[in-house]
Amino acid sequence: MFPNTIKDEFPTLKSNSDLVYLDSAASTQTHQSVLDRMNKYYEEQRCNANRGDFPISQLVSADIELAREQVAELINAKPEQIMFTAGATEGLNIIAEWYKDAPYVIITEAEHTANILPWIAQGRTIDNGRLIVLPVTERGTLDTNKACELLAKYPNGVLSIHSHSNVTGIGTDYKKLTKAAHDQGIRVIIDGCQTIGTHEFDPFTVDHAVFSGHKMYGPTGIGFMYSRLPYDRFRSVRLGGGSVVSYDLNGNVDFYDGPAKHEVGTPNIAGILGLGVAAEYTNYIGYDEMKKHFTDLDFALSDTDIFNIKGLELVFPNYRQNGRYVYTFNCNGFHPSDVSAYLGTQNIATRVGKMCAHPIVNKLSGGKGLLRVSPGIYNTKEDMNKLSEGLCKAISRLL
Repeated sequence: MFPNTIKDEFPTLKSNSDLVYLDSAASTQTHQSVLDRMNKYYEEQRCNANRGDFPISQLVSADIELAREQVAELINAKPEQIMFTAGATEGLNIIAEWYKDAPYVIITEAEHTANILPWIAQGRTIDNGRLIVLPVTERGTLDTNKACELLAKYPNGVLSIHSHSNVTGIGTDYKKLTKAAHDQGIRVIIDGCQTIGTHEFDPFTVDHAVFSGHKMYGPTGIGFMYSRLPYDRFRSVRLGGGSVVSYDLNGNVDFYDGPAKHEVGTPNIAGILGLGVAAEYTNYIGYDEMKKHFTDLDFALSDTDIFNIKGLELVFPNYRQNGRYVYTFNCNGFHPSDVSAYLGTQNIATRVGKMCAHPIVNKLSGGKGLLRVSPGIYNTKEDMNKLSEGLCKAISRLL
């Protein structure tokens, strides 16, 4: 387990030392080094990028490309395969536009709203057969063999799925699914948001993947897309300055090659620089060490009463100690919002509701919503004890 002093590296936790922050699946805390780099830009290097010949503009422009390299290194990709976006949601919307003419789109019932609504907006539904939904099993996983068989029925479509569920923390075997999909001419899109801050992501042979900085100890409002396929072959969804070499009013447009074709306008410069540092920090911490830390937290939780509290039912308990790192509960006999509100009075931050994943949460909770506990690398055994005590007090008052 990381030392308790790691909390001092995250400003919100340092300034609010009593805060037990257990909502990292929604947004992780931002590391001090990320803020330092962003503040340096605003305090010492404020300028536009890729526009000026003066020293700070050249320096910042070079550092944006350094950030691209840092992000690429985190997922073992090439810098030219990385495109900066406003976050995973924007990335998924862009990709959906690229594949709007696909005959079928295949998702799981446990997807985030950001990986559902862009497809529904194209008029795709279960009823018209243009949206195919893979169910999860009673263990919370996909039946990968059945899924692979289903893919054979929908050739030349799109498979768009998460690598880990933001509701349950349970992962998918996206490598096996990718191979099966490609055998049928199906393009593969991965929502890697819930993976990047806790698990190593291997791009394997997936066609596209999206991520958000605020899930990996970085800033909000910035993310990135990985594409195995060259960006040149895709239409620029966002149009504006910085994306073209030249154009005229007769409609002759010469776009830049690579990610620059799609990264239009003045970018979120501070966010990009911060994202690069966040990627570097994540690499420095290392996913192997994270695994040890989260395993220790699971053991610490097991030493408390949390899994024995009356009325608090862990969703998919059989998958608990299998790299899950997220604990989501049904509340029987009381409402999860009441529990979360009480915990809030104790300065314990958890998530409650439908987690921006309505289909799966409605299925699991009957529409009531769930209570989610999602630790980060800064949480400690003491935090787990405070959570357990807070839950016991809250529920004893509600039952």
